[in-house]
Amino acid sequence: MSDRQTVPMTPELRERWQLAVRETEAELPELLDMGERLREAACEDTLSGHLRRAIHRSRHRLEAIAESADIAVEDLNLFLSGERTLRSDVLDRLALAVEFTKGLQAAWQPPEHKS
Repeated sequence: MSDRQTVPMTPELRERWQLAVRETEAELPELLDMGERLREAACEDTLSGHLRRAIHRSRHRLEAIAESADIAVEDLNLFLSGERTLRSDVLDRLALAVEFTKGLQAAWQPPEHKS
């Protein structure tokens, strides 16, 4: 037996529910498009693409990552969707915020010097 109580669907409640459904349906194409842009940007085989994947894998909230990197959440979102590039100093701060540099240090090989 469930402790949940059912609420009768009054005309006012039905109207609010139908409005919410219409609003959600209107936003869905934009949300699907944004999701596709996020996936495409994260799949890039570039330094930015790798950093985007590290940010997505991070257990930190985007707000905390943005605050740690001293950038606006909106700018971080635009970077994650590939709609904005960031200066190298901002990329460095983002990498530090999600500890992305540990993976880079392990993979980086110093160039060989020619004598």
